[in-house]
Amino acid sequence: MKMKKIIFIMSLLIPGLSFSGSFTDQAEIVSVNKIYKDNVIREPYDDCYIKETYQGDGDGSATNEIIGGIFGGIVGNQLGKGDGKDIMTLAGTILGASLAHDDEVAKSTTGKVVSKEVCERKYRTITERRLSHYRVEYLYNGYSFTYNTKTRPNSNTVKVTVTVSP
Repeated sequence: MKMKKIIFIMSLLIPGLSFSGSFTDQAEIVSVNKIYKDNVIREPYDDCYIKETYQGDGDGSATNEIIGGIFGGIVGNQLGKGDGKDIMTLAGTILGASLAHDDEVAKSTTGKVVSKEVCERKYRTITERRLSHYRVEYLYNGYSFTYNTKTRPNSNTVKVTVTVSP
């Protein structure tokens, strides 16, 4: 019996030693601000157009011009004398290459124009400003507090939980 009394007295004294608790109260909302976020959207699209190219009969190599330049250089070397030999060799090389090129262009008159659709992948960037959340400022007991929320408060007050501890 004595033990029960001690436990009963202790249960009454212990809560008094460390009092803590909480309660709910109302605080006044002083401002609600919309906070926006810029969203960048990268949108792909195809830019298509017709490209015309000329396809000649030539093989696309410079073989004819090189051979023409060599023969022209040999002939120019034979015609030149003394210090003029180098100049005549150079002039023969250039003239031989030029004649070979002109001859190749004259032969390629049977080429044709080819039309082909070409598409390039490009991106257009769009920036959209979207509502992200609300920043709510409220006053309680002379102090200013803020919090963020996804929903706009529909009254001028907000419930706050006040915790009291020693």
